[in-house]
Amino acid sequence: MNNHGRHSIQDLAVKAAHKIPGSSKHRKLWRHFCHRFVEDVQYDLHRDGEFSATIDDVAARRLESDLGAIGSNTGVMPDFSNQAALKGYTLRHFGRARLLGDLIALDQPDWLEYRIAELFSRGGQDKSMSLTPRSNKSVKAASLGGGPGYDYVALSALSEYRQGPSLCTTVYEYETRWREIVSSVQRATHNVMRNERHKCGFSQCDITLPLDNMINADVADTVDSTQIFACCYCVAENAVALRDRDWAFFRHLFEVSRNGTMFFFTETTHRLWPELINIARTAKLRLATPHLRCGKVGWQFVALKDGTSPGTQYYSTAIDPEAYKRFKADNDAHMSRLERGWKREKRKARGYATTATREDIILPR
Repeated sequence: MNNHGRHSIQDLAVKAAHKIPGSSKHRKLWRHFCHRFVEDVQYDLHRDGEFSATIDDVAARRLESDLGAIGSNTGVMPDFSNQAALKGYTLRHFGRARLLGDLIALDQPDWLEYRIAELFSRGGQDKSMSLTPRSNKSVKAASLGGGPGYDYVALSALSEYRQGPSLCTTVYEYETRWREIVSSVQRATHNVMRNERHKCGFSQCDITLPLDNMINADVADTVDSTQIFACCYCVAENAVALRDRDWAFFRHLFEVSRNGTMFFFTETTHRLWPELINIARTAKLRLATPHLRCGKVGWQFVALKDGTSPGTQYYSTAIDPEAYKRFKADNDAHMSRLERGWKREKRKARGYATTATREDIILPR
């Protein structure tokens, strides 16, 4: 118990060790743990004077607006070149790390729960879905377009909660100005964990170009050894470029990834899921589009590569045909609105103060 009468994440992890993995109590405690973990990392990052001193709140709000008006709605990536804006954006949206935390801890579909248990069990052994075991007591993850490092925070939280293996995450980004921010997020995460078991590196990539393009060499070179690929909040803002190249990056990535590899996608809209579903089906991936939160932003995407016979139609069973139709209809309607000149209304400004205390910081839900 800390000075504020709140259980530390270390206390909660010890408590979780006495719960039955997969039970309702274990999942409920995970949600509490993940919320606290993310909140604590955000607060530690905010207290980092070197990080907070150069935040530009006005530029951060402008970037946030552009991500909606330009990125999500038109499918064109906005300008990420202002690092002071990126820092403000990082703190303002830190709660997004919890969405991946919710997704990786689902108990359905059963193959998702089973594979996560394999990877993050206390022994850390990766049995890779009937493949030759990949030794080791570590999990390797790739965060595609992972910017601030939210995916690293979520995966670190899960491994700490389950007292699982060490984690080696690499954030792959087009904009290199995220590098310093990722390093700061790693430092804050280490401070909260009180250890440095989980590492987070940085490398450049461009998901709008084919996997075999030179800029994506580091991703291509590590596909065979990577067990988790997360791509959160960066598909919609690159939709135009992805379509122009027929989704070449993900088409190739799904094909060459090893059996047992997991893919997690989160977005502010479900409109692009049908295109991603069609691509994943050609690579014979198990698929699911779980609905985690209220409204249209609740539908997310998860996939698993395994060695089931190509003739088995397992890969479509977790996709509700009616949901697929809805996703496609919503995308068609959206494209029609854009053709008619529709523009998104400006959102109301969200409060944020750089002098906030822990209690002042409100995580987006």
